Amino acid sequence: MTKIQRKLIKSIQSVLSHSLLGSISLDALESSSKGDCHYYPSLAESVSTNEVASMNLLPSARAIQKSSYATPDIFTLNLQNIYFCPEYNILHTEVRQIIEESISTQRELNQFDFKVFYQTQVESISEVCSTFRSHKNGYYHTLIDNLPRLYLLNHPRYRDLDKINILCSSQPTQVEQFYLDKLLPENAKIILVDPQKRYCIKNLIFPSFLSRRFSGYLPSEYLRWFINKVTPQRPRRKVNRIFISRVATHKGRQRCLLNEDTLFEALKPYGFERYVLERMSIEEQIALFYDAEAVVAAHGAGLANTIFSQEIKVLELFPTTFILPHYYFLAQSLKHYYRYWCASEDGIYDNFKADISDILKILDDFN
Repeated sequence: MTKIQRKLIKSIQSVLSHSLLGSISLDALESSSKGDCHYYPSLAESVSTNEVASMNLLPSARAIQKSSYATPDIFTLNLQNIYFCPEYNILHTEVRQIIEESISTQRELNQFDFKVFYQTQVESISEVCSTFRSHKNGYYHTLIDNLPRLYLLNHPRYRDLDKINILCSSQPTQVEQFYLDKLLPENAKIILVDPQKRYCIKNLIFPSFLSRRFSGYLPSEYLRWFINKVTPQRPRRKVNRIFISRVATHKGRQRCLLNEDTLFEALKPYGFERYVLERMSIEEQIALFYDAEAVVAAHGAGLANTIFSQEIKVLELFPTTFILPHYYFLAQSLKHYYRYWCASEDGIYDNFKADISDILKILDDFN
């Protein structure tokens, strides 16, 4: 299949998705579909983000390029007779309107294969259910988007329920299971559902996302709870200076430093050690970043591990002249000292060379 043919097929799929699928907000749902709604004002926060004004953000991220950042409304809502699509871990109505708030990061309908929503097999579940995954389940999204929803299900208002079925279309990954063992409420249980079916949920607790698109900012109340649950119960040593190495994955080489070895040699006198996180267990990664003092890395999911750190120095390297501000906002919530450097490639997944002298000037400021 040629590139032109693939592009044509994608265009056709996009047109069909927009014509055969719709979207709807929770506010616009019929009142008969909605039960109790509980907001969490203790999670509401606002923080100064003056630095972001001077950043050349990816155009689609500029909606949050403001002098201050506020967390979204955080809530749980009881829904009745709502449909669940396990393939994408999202909710929709009987007439296939996707619930906008159940999509964590991207709202474009053409990312979803419309055929999935027209499967004839629909199964009803009458027991109390909930979800925590989203349609994006990579490492960043697991830590920043998905797992924080479990905090809401731990609220005392749900402790008297006999059981909450947490619906998943596949067995939890090793990383997910590590966290689920520590964060799931005692009355919650993972229930596997068939990704080839759709489900009509008679009674669903919908936990909202705590973050926004392009922002890793998380409320301090949640962070205290999460850190207490998953990190070592000992004082921090704050001795690790971490240089994250990016290696080829099943997607190939993406966003890799073409002069990584040269950069690392220049970082050594500053006390940095090189780590390939893919070769470390989740426990090893948590301990490494729990004791971190500084981190240098190309933009990527490994930087999500700075959630385990406390007031460290972070230098993020971008292949492009524009930046994605996920980790800037995460740093704001954790009170990290954040700096960034940009190369001049065209694409955010391009491999690139770091300017060693520029990097060292920033590190001198770290000291």
